[in-house]
Amino acid sequence: MTVGGIVLAAGGGTRLGGRAKALLPHRGHPLLHTVVAALTAGGCDEITVVAGAYADDVVAACPPGIRTVVNPRWAEGMSTSLRAGMDATTGHEVIALTVVDFPGITAGLVRTVLAAHRPGTITVPMFGDRPGHPVVFDRRDAEAAAREAVGDEGARRFLAGHRDRVRRLDCTGLADPGDVDVPGDLALLDRRDVTRGDT
Repeated sequence: MTVGGIVLAAGGGTRLGGRAKALLPHRGHPLLHTVVAALTAGGCDEITVVAGAYADDVVAACPPGIRTVVNPRWAEGMSTSLRAGMDATTGHEVIALTVVDFPGITAGLVRTVLAAHRPGTITVPMFGDRPGHPVVFDRRDAEAAAREAVGDEGARRFLAGHRDRVRRLDCTGLADPGDVDVPGDLALLDRRDVTRGDT
């Protein structure tokens, strides 16, 4: 089984005053590096980063060996980035999907979710009653989720339509589930202890 990781990093960051979330400083480097490093160390065989707004800067910030794809339709919503990512990610039986604004992601979390995944299911890490990332799909399901996605909903429509196959995995303590939407969010996350799932 090989795993393709997809990082959705195409948004315009409008609630952050027009700043690219992927490029926000986090522990001494761009936030994108935190996410890519966790996916790589957690077991993904290949990583694809989908850029859109600020594409040149996001692509330039990607670590060596990371596949990048530019979504020219990023302003139409996350659904177009999901499709762009799937189109660029070939040859993998399993897909691990995450957004870039999930700074609490750790290699330990990724390993746990991948190890728990079973064929025919969609594995969603849960932090209490809050879902997080990465969401792990069989390739066929990831392709279907990309086809069905509309606007800015990402894979939510597909997950809602296949609740019987969604496996909610308790990952409390493996990562901080906070995301980054407004300027103060990243600073708050930096002050929390999110090291427990790093190994």
